[in-house]
Amino acid sequence: MIAPCGDTDFEAIQAIVNDGAEAYRGVIPAASWHEPYMSLDELRREIDSGVRFWGYQDGGELVGVMGIQDVQDVTLIRHAYVRTANRQRGVGGRLLAELRKQTRRPVLVGTWAAATWAIRFYEKYGFRLVSRDEKNRLLNKYWSIPDRQVESSVVLGDDHWFRYRRPLVRHRDGTPSLDCPFGNVQRIVTGGEGGVANVHVVRVTQGKPHLHTGYDEVYYVLSGTGTITLDGERHALRPGAVAVIPAGVAHSLAAEPGQELEFVIFGTPPMTMDDERARPAKREP
Repeated sequence: MIAPCGDTDFEAIQAIVNDGAEAYRGVIPAASWHEPYMSLDELRREIDSGVRFWGYQDGGELVGVMGIQDVQDVTLIRHAYVRTANRQRGVGGRLLAELRKQTRRPVLVGTWAAATWAIRFYEKYGFRLVSRDEKNRLLNKYWSIPDRQVESSVVLGDDHWFRYRRPLVRHRDGTPSLDCPFGNVQRIVTGGEGGVANVHVVRVTQGKPHLHTGYDEVYYVLSGTGTITLDGERHALRPGAVAVIPAGVAHSLAAEPGQELEFVIFGTPPMTMDDERARPAKREP
């Protein structure tokens, strides 16, 4: 049975991690090996930072664990371990399959370069190694690890990642126009395409106050005049104006009477607009 781990599994998670990590002894750089491989304090810090552990139970006993962590625009697979006595039984593969169902984001996994068995495991399930330069960039962007560990690690991405980070060209005149709560939108680059930013063109006369919990926006005004209110402070808009709106900042728009504001929205991190981080939300009183 596979299920999320709870507080009562805390010490069992640590025991499985340390048992499984014995495979690294004498393989990874000596400076990176320590006993225990993961302390209870370190495990608590990982959970507090957002790692959610799932476990595989066999006969009521936890025999394998794997963590999942959403960081910015990707999902990381973290701390995947199976008890030594339960290896080669498909536990890791089942955990990985279940965790991949929990996200629609690109998935990345980091492991030791010398852990060839771990690399082969992820390759078996469709992951591919990224280039050395890309690996360094990703480890510094999405992980918090020492420089010496960056040098001795690799990163693998799933197919979604390799489709996600790619150059592309889209045309506004080939993009359908859709009604949205605040007017009309053309989602020219959207849903995470390209892996850099969503690019939408919006036309509104008036937009109600709202915010995005985990989605930054930059507006570039193409035409029309009006005002934008950011956390209660009103600013004039005209063609060429730029408004920077970090996540969590309440904002609203109003065009001058008889006009319509047309502007480009660059949204990051790139994601689908039904993601709860990007959906318009009301400010809590």
